[in-house]
Amino acid sequence: MVDSPIDGNQLRASRGDCGHLAHSRREEAFSAIPLHAGLAALLIMTALSLPLAAAEQSRPTLDADHDVATTDHSAKEDLLSVIDDVSSLATKTRMNSDYVPGILSMVDGEEALALGARTVWEALELVPGIQIDRNNNGGLRVAIRGFKHGNGNVKLLLNSVPINNSYSGYSNILYAPIEQVERIEVIRGPGSTVHGEFAFAGVINIITRKGENQAYLRAGSGESYGAGAMLSLQDPDQDWQLNLNAAGWDTQGTDVISGRDRLYAIGLGDLSQAPGPVNNAENDRLAVLSLDYRKFSLLAQYSRERRGTFFGALNALPEWEEGTGATFSEQTVVQARQELAPTETLGVEIKLTWWQYVGNWAEDVLPSGVSYPLGSENIYPEGVFLENYVRLSREEAEIKLDWRGWSGHHWQLDASAARIEIDDAWWAFNGDAETLEPLSTTIRYSGDQNYIDEGAARSIHSLALQDQLNLFEQLEITAGLRYDSYSDVGDNISPRLAAVWTITDEHLLKAQYAEAFFPPTMFQVYGNTGTSALGDFAVEPETVNTSELSYIYRRGTGVARVTLYHSQVDNLIVIESSNYRNRGRARLQGIETEWEQRLSPTWKVVANLSYSDTEDEEIGGPLAGAADWLGNLSVLYRPRSDLLLTGHLRYVGDRHRSADDKRDGLLPGYQDLALTLNWLDVGSTGLTLRAGVKNLLAQSIKSPAPADTYPDDYPLLEERTWWIQLSYQWR
Repeated sequence: MVDSPIDGNQLRASRGDCGHLAHSRREEAFSAIPLHAGLAALLIMTALSLPLAAAEQSRPTLDADHDVATTDHSAKEDLLSVIDDVSSLATKTRMNSDYVPGILSMVDGEEALALGARTVWEALELVPGIQIDRNNNGGLRVAIRGFKHGNGNVKLLLNSVPINNSYSGYSNILYAPIEQVERIEVIRGPGSTVHGEFAFAGVINIITRKGENQAYLRAGSGESYGAGAMLSLQDPDQDWQLNLNAAGWDTQGTDVISGRDRLYAIGLGDLSQAPGPVNNAENDRLAVLSLDYRKFSLLAQYSRERRGTFFGALNALPEWEEGTGATFSEQTVVQARQELAPTETLGVEIKLTWWQYVGNWAEDVLPSGVSYPLGSENIYPEGVFLENYVRLSREEAEIKLDWRGWSGHHWQLDASAARIEIDDAWWAFNGDAETLEPLSTTIRYSGDQNYIDEGAARSIHSLALQDQLNLFEQLEITAGLRYDSYSDVGDNISPRLAAVWTITDEHLLKAQYAEAFFPPTMFQVYGNTGTSALGDFAVEPETVNTSELSYIYRRGTGVARVTLYHSQVDNLIVIESSNYRNRGRARLQGIETEWEQRLSPTWKVVANLSYSDTEDEEIGGPLAGAADWLGNLSVLYRPRSDLLLTGHLRYVGDRHRSADDKRDGLLPGYQDLALTLNWLDVGSTGLTLRAGVKNLLAQSIKSPAPADTYPDDYPLLEERTWWIQLSYQWR
């Protein structure tokens, strides 16, 4: 599936990524930042300078055996507090998120739920500079500072376990219900030095809840229903804990009518199903089972997603049928981890991971009477049907050494080896794979006519070294270097140098320079080899270097942050004539501002505003679909101890068209206003009622569509929606 126009080779691109393939044209930005962005930062600084009780701030770190999930637990029970979140994502050493090198944001799951977020991807929109859209297949596309997550340039982790699949870079975990989530950790910017593969534009780590017993039921607009539970058994004396976290969510989707589709642009509007209803149904499952015994842990994770046809793999609207879907993806991960402490200064961690991905996609991609490829003489009287299937597995071993033997130094050495194999792959088509002539039956193709090399395999060997050096009490320097060797796309070195300067208890300054690379996915490397009618791919890794400067101000019950960044991307991977190619350079520059303030014992405000400007040096013009301005404003009000009322305004500015787009103007932005009621201990301790309304302003919310597809873009929501949830927590 694709989200860009398809010419003579639609067949190959439409099958890639089991319906999740999205073109990876990343057009980054660079130009002068408007004056009002700086003024916004100044206003935040001014607001925080109001007289407040000063609070002593130090750089907290945690021992290796400390449970991060319990950190500041009492503070998190009060969502009006300003939480000092702790994370190990940026350095793999647990520190307060403001004191780690690089730009790390934390989303508290309970706060996101209180603000009306229903899924992980909705909660991610609370983070500065993150924009999430859907492509033509309904797949989520995450942009961090303008880099699109279409084929794996954002690294996704579930409980610190990588879950991007090497076949396409995709993961279905963003659909997980936010009720299951303890917190979300987000690195904005390159993370390859620490996290390696896929950590090109950013890193997202989703930590699920554990150590509690809770169950909930949810209902909402679009015939949406969900249920989930968290169960925990533990024996502190024997030092073991067993946790189960499971949920399911189904929706038929809200009523959305598409505009005219791609067939109108080529004079076939009379054969089109559009305008018509969009099949935006979704069905998701998640289960996490963990066993912790002293220094040993065993983790099993399962996630599954089904999705409707949405706007069609070829941007031709499929016929709507209730209960039908196009996309299926399933991920299973099992990891065993053992910690050792041979000496007082040396810690060792060993991980063994097995991972499997299954993807299947099937769709009537073109209606009856249409030619395939479009514009050819091959008329398909029964329409065009495509299906593809892939199953791949990954085995990985990793060892980490943590040494504090030199005064002022904290050394880490990480070594890993992984093997990825495509275990099975095939595709089906009611046409001839070589000539593309129609057939009366559907044929399954494999072997030399497969869409990917069935014997494809990839080995990865990595070595990373990092030193956190305290030059003096107020200044910490982090230097890191990572070497990755791929059996099929070559070697790469990713350096990082960062500094954190605690000027005073209230003022903090951070700076970082980091490089990263994006290895082409296995589909991009091995797709369509040996199939003459479909062509092949020829791509090399992308690279990026990023400079960041961040100022943090903490005083009393408030915190403000301002971040400047600049990125240069080389060897861009793009789709041209339905094939992946490397082309050109791009630049990105922007500013991100954040403010969190407890105004009184009953009021709290959280706000952020980000600006970016993009330029593709090869073709000119800004990044297609990117918004210059993104913002969030959240207000939390607790009139009494058992009642919490929240409001959240999400602002997405006008979005750019690509340089070759003939449509006039920009895609208009929108304001999504949500109100949520949280009623605690309703008649019984532990029983909570939540209810909310989203899109209260009844805005027309759309995702950008590529040129020559849907001229009116992809409508996602055109009405107010509601939801209600009842949960019960017990000890």
